[in-house]
Amino acid sequence: MLYNQCMVYGIMYPMPPSPDTLPNYHFLLIAPNLGAEWLFDAARQYYERFRPIAVSDLELIRLIPPQFSVAVTLIARKDTAAQWGVWVAQIAPNALFDAVVYDFFDDTRAVLNTRAQSNQPFGVPLVPTPTFPPPVSPTPGSLLGGPVTPQPIPTRPAGGFITQTPTPGVEQPPPATTDPSQPIYPTPGPITGG
Repeated sequence: MLYNQCMVYGIMYPMPPSPDTLPNYHFLLIAPNLGAEWLFDAARQYYERFRPIAVSDLELIRLIPPQFSVAVTLIARKDTAAQWGVWVAQIAPNALFDAVVYDFFDDTRAVLNTRAQSNQPFGVPLVPTPTFPPPVSPTPGSLLGGPVTPQPIPTRPAGGFITQTPTPGVEQPPPATTDPSQPIYPTPGPITGG
């Protein structure tokens, strides 16, 4: 049974998305014990490439309905990564947990930049989006199997440029009046169109 791009297993939860496909929601979870430079410097290219939703806790992830696929990329040090994995599994058991766990800032930046440059948001190549073959068009030519002879389309020679369209039955406007209390060109008929 398909449940919005995820196979349902057991009774309750859909399976996590595969790391080689893009999920409906991708979160970038920065562990709260890390500084802002881990997002603005170490994860800058990764963020600009994949545009995940940057969070520092799990409250927003909790609100995603289970029919949508979710991936959580965690940036944390080794001392807190395991606990974050447990919390993500409790909050969103259908989420793909992608941990980027390094103790040093430069190591984390190098891994995230490599992912951004190689278009691998979860560290593995993405499966190409299926493209449908072009529609089959009939072979050009005669339907009866004879040779095709192009027929010229009949045209007439150009008649010149049209600069004004003549309007039949419209008389020339009346001459301008010199009376200052009257309009220069009076409107024919009442203003209300009656």
